[in-house]
Amino acid sequence: MPDTRQGCLYRRFTACCAAMAPIPPDNIMTDQDLRAIARQLSTLLPAPAWSGQYRLPASSAPRFWRHWLLDNGSLTRRLVALKPGHFAVKLLREYRGHAHPAEYRQLRLAYQQPVWVREVALCIDHQCLVYGRTIIPLSTLRGKHRRLLSLGDRPLGQYLFQQPSMKRRSVTISRIHQPKLPVNWQRRSVFTLDSKPLLVTESFTEQLREYT
Repeated sequence: MPDTRQGCLYRRFTACCAAMAPIPPDNIMTDQDLRAIARQLSTLLPAPAWSGQYRLPASSAPRFWRHWLLDNGSLTRRLVALKPGHFAVKLLREYRGHAHPAEYRQLRLAYQQPVWVREVALCIDHQCLVYGRTIIPLSTLRGKHRRLLSLGDRPLGQYLFQQPSMKRRSVTISRIHQPKLPVNWQRRSVFTLDSKPLLVTESFTEQLREYT
């Protein structure tokens, strides 16, 4: 006859191991989910009303969000400082293509001019806190700033704020009225490197409140 005691012990052991195995949080999104949200954010309709352009006052943002939206320092540095958790950049998409009309206007580029597009998720412990979208004219990528093409999972902000020639124009903000998207507020600004522009748009998720 088979040793039933050995089988019973084995079943208890495997059940114990299963109970000890970590269970992933329900709110962790897959890469496919993150890319889908990034695509939706890049094509919002109706187009967001940006402060300065449609006279949306910065004071319309709640105090918590003003603290993040209007800060002129490095967003990467602020996210790295959040505790507890480990900061990481997840590259969602990057490609040579075309921007949207409003992005061309911000960069003062001719419509349909090819640009470099980079979309990322800025995460703490695999939870996205900020979606980033960068539009870089090809002329900006000449010379030493060509390395922007090979950032990969390294943060753009870390590179920008290390450049002596970096300048930042005024920040504009926007409220997102899309209940199906996990973000409420955006900000965008044009940076220049050696007088060459690039446009950065950052969309903040509600999960940011959990770390501050």
